[in-house]
Amino acid sequence: MKPPLRPPLFLVLFILLFPISVFLRSARAAEPSRIAPLTSRLPDGLYAEFTTPRGTVTAELFYTRAALMCVNFTSLAEGTRESKNDQPFYTGLTWYRVVPGFVMQSGNPGLRDTDALPRPVTPHFPDEFTPGLHHATAGVLSMANAGPDTNSCEFFITLAPTPRLNYLHSVFGQIIRGLDLLPQIQPDDAVSIKILRIGPAAQTFRADAAAFTTLSATAKKYAAAREPGPSAHFDDPQKLIPTEPPRAKNFNYKLANLERATGIRIVARLLAKSPPDTEGRKLNNYLRDLAEQLGVLQTGALVLYVADRDEWKLWIGDNTTAAFMGRPGTVKDFMQAGAFHTAKQALLTTAQTEGLAAYAAQKSTAPADTQPPTAQRLKLITDAVLDSLIFKLEQK
Repeated sequence: MKPPLRPPLFLVLFILLFPISVFLRSARAAEPSRIAPLTSRLPDGLYAEFTTPRGTVTAELFYTRAALMCVNFTSLAEGTRESKNDQPFYTGLTWYRVVPGFVMQSGNPGLRDTDALPRPVTPHFPDEFTPGLHHATAGVLSMANAGPDTNSCEFFITLAPTPRLNYLHSVFGQIIRGLDLLPQIQPDDAVSIKILRIGPAAQTFRADAAAFTTLSATAKKYAAAREPGPSAHFDDPQKLIPTEPPRAKNFNYKLANLERATGIRIVARLLAKSPPDTEGRKLNNYLRDLAEQLGVLQTGALVLYVADRDEWKLWIGDNTTAAFMGRPGTVKDFMQAGAFHTAKQALLTTAQTEGLAAYAAQKSTAPADTQPPTAQRLKLITDAVLDSLIFKLEQK
């Protein structure tokens, strides 16, 4: 007679332990207070929690680096400065503008874009540009505006890297949780905002009318030219880049804002034809004279494009060469084939390649009957050249 079969040891253990595990799970479910809230796993800081039909997204707010923007946003979300129907101002919001691969925008309860309104929904206040805070990735939280110092209540989150928005819009946060949910957001999806204050510094961060007034009053205001022109930061006299939207005007704002925020002066000129050469001067001589005329001969930079030669030129002032190269230069560096000139040419070549790739991408995704104009090609290259130069010279 064969001995009876014994069940395997693992099966015996499973039969004995399974009811216990079920009981423990039931007990934990019945005692939710034992589960640490999600916020307890966030480091100390100031955060905004966006609740949408697609899920919850959390942004870190850069309240120590962009205090004015964070006071504005936090006070509108908490209702300490502006309210609407006895509720915090940011109540009843929707993502009223969603542009795939670009941005998603909100900030006006029951309204859409307010640029055309006779007065802002909430008071306009100055820009706040902080070196190192860039629109470098998807998930950047930034302020919408209609030009310099016209921030109000509208904000947006980037859906892709958008460096062309640097020094045009003020960055004040970054999505740290739920980034994968952003592409799922649909136009007119509802969104509610809850501010999370974690740690003593965030809990004592003042976000009220008094703090907003003080920071707004002390912020440096825009004082440069409002239009491109011979003495402005940017000029495109022959309108080589698109005029609708006014691209030259935005480039001028960008470069003027850079100088306002950092003291770094970059000027740029787009010319249809080579300058008159009646005295036999070369383009490099013209570049130097123009740099002197525009105040960047010794400190700062000049970008020049000449369309009939399809040629880009770059002037870096003597006092700016170390920032451009990342180190002090040597005599050998400044020789004709030295490292300084190689670095300038590398920047221009790389930027042109990036701009052409962006133009090709736009053409490939645009419908056949609405292809981007040829002028858009130069605009995208100009974006890449200026953004690359700003990144090199900006204080890290």
